[in-house]
Amino acid sequence: MEYDREKWNAKHAAKKGLHQADSFLVKHFKLLKPAKALDIACGRGRNSLLLAQNGFDTFAVDFSDVGLAALAEHAKSKQLDIQLIELDLDKPALLETYKPFDSIICINFKPLPDLLELIPNLLSKRGIFLWSSFNEIQADQTPFPVEKALTEEAFVDYSNIMETLIYERFTDITGARDGYVFKKK
Repeated sequence: MEYDREKWNAKHAAKKGLHQADSFLVKHFKLLKPAKALDIACGRGRNSLLLAQNGFDTFAVDFSDVGLAALAEHAKSKQLDIQLIELDLDKPALLETYKPFDSIICINFKPLPDLLELIPNLLSKRGIFLWSSFNEIQADQTPFPVEKALTEEAFVDYSNIMETLIYERFTDITGARDGYVFKKK
């Protein structure tokens, strides 16, 4: 795990500024349930900032303390309050102390089974889970690891307490991706 933290810290330390918010998130932003939101694997926080700027009580979780520090700096410069959680997402149980969330987003990250199983329990009734990440097409065309890629419709029925509202396979400026929007029943 320490190798992963060092890898992501180096990656975040090399970046300046922020990319625009994720295209799938922006497209389906109106479906999020306003109030308390969690950004899983937030990185430097481009999507957390979008949530906070739109009035969400925003929590941002990541393994990289460098990414979280960059988010804190951006949030402070914009006078936004974002709760930062430094956590190894391979051990997500600590997130239960912050629940319930009305909306959860997960962008460009494929949660391991423990976290995927936990997400519905972190949501309030009728809460929304918006998830998009790279798919196997991206893995075929780039060095993106195939084990971290989504496969077509693989998660449409991932939980019996979640209703799939949207599933899309698309390409944007970042690459070939799959996107989901779920609602807790």
